[in-house]
Amino acid sequence: MTTTENNLQLISVVVPKVNGIYAKLLVLTDEVYSKIKELSESNKGTDLELFALYAESNLYHELSSEMGALTRIQFDELLKESYNGKMQQGRSGKYLKSVQ
Repeated sequence: MTTTENNLQLISVVVPKVNGIYAKLLVLTDEVYSKIKELSESNKGTDLELFALYAESNLYHELSSEMGALTRIQFDELLKESYNGKMQQGRSGKYLKSVQ
């Protein structure tokens, strides 16, 4: 079950090189989310170095079956601003880092 309302999509985004296994919850427009899914699908079976992982989510980071991965360039174009604009704490209580 996905969480969409008013053409918005919630996704959990993990950037392993920056925050390990911890994810930030982002709210995207359907247009941006569709582009992410399209790019992620085109990344499958390639030798591209993947940078960020995402999954459809709800407010509690409960993931659905729709998942994918983006390269650094794709992440920078589509998610970096939202990711860095979100302050979120990990389980240790420390705030997750931004992507430089």
